[in-house]
Amino acid sequence: MADEKPIEAAAPVEFVEDGVPYPGIEDALEELVFVYGGEIRNSHANVREFVLPLRRGVPTSGAVLCTLSWVPGQSGQATVTLVCDREVDAPKFQRILMLVAGVVGAVLFMLWPFFPERKELGTLAWLGGAVALSVYFLSLRRTSGGLAYDFLQRLARRQRSRE
Repeated sequence: MADEKPIEAAAPVEFVEDGVPYPGIEDALEELVFVYGGEIRNSHANVREFVLPLRRGVPTSGAVLCTLSWVPGQSGQATVTLVCDREVDAPKFQRILMLVAGVVGAVLFMLWPFFPERKELGTLAWLGGAVALSVYFLSLRRTSGGLAYDFLQRLARRQRSRE
């Protein structure tokens, strides 16, 4: 029994955005929660607790509990903090499979010129190159944070555009 590993609790994830105009943030937050298919659970002064589905509009795929708070600062700006009860990121296994597909595609694309008599390798090489490029472009986008980070960025963008 000494070899048993303790079960790790999911650590909360916190995102902070500075310089967000706070007038009307309650309405914008309610709109975004509705757009994402979530529901507001609790409301306090400058704090909202809500649940967002892991996939927009699909409540059966799981959900994440979020707490958004804002601290008003000078000149109508606030520091907005979003805390989620667990990490909301893309599954690691899927990312690894995408990268493996990209590597295989890149290798096929590089090896094709060395086999000029095999015409079917040309088509396969071009498809492999397309997969490698698409995986490269997909990996450029930062995925950490996923849904929660996207939610906070949209809220901040919406508030800044109102000003």
